[in-house]
Amino acid sequence: MTNYLTPKSKYRRKPKLKLCDCGCGGYPRGADFMPGHDVRIYSALVGHVGSLRNLKEVVERYTGKPVNMKYD
Repeated sequence: MTNYLTPKSKYRRKPKLKLCDCGCGGYPRGADFMPGHDVRIYSALVGHVGSLRNLKEVVERYTGKPVNMKYD
């Protein structure tokens, strides 16, 4: 008996590749950044506003909410 059914894998869609948000050109798997590359944008943001304290103030002004740090 001949099986005329095709395997399901033939019809599965390939996952869409998304570029790393840091701009390096890499393709992270299921994430926004390649491993360790989130530090690049963090460093660039802190450098742009001058300090981590300034970044906190910018975020609070933009969102209208205070940044609460929890110490568990």
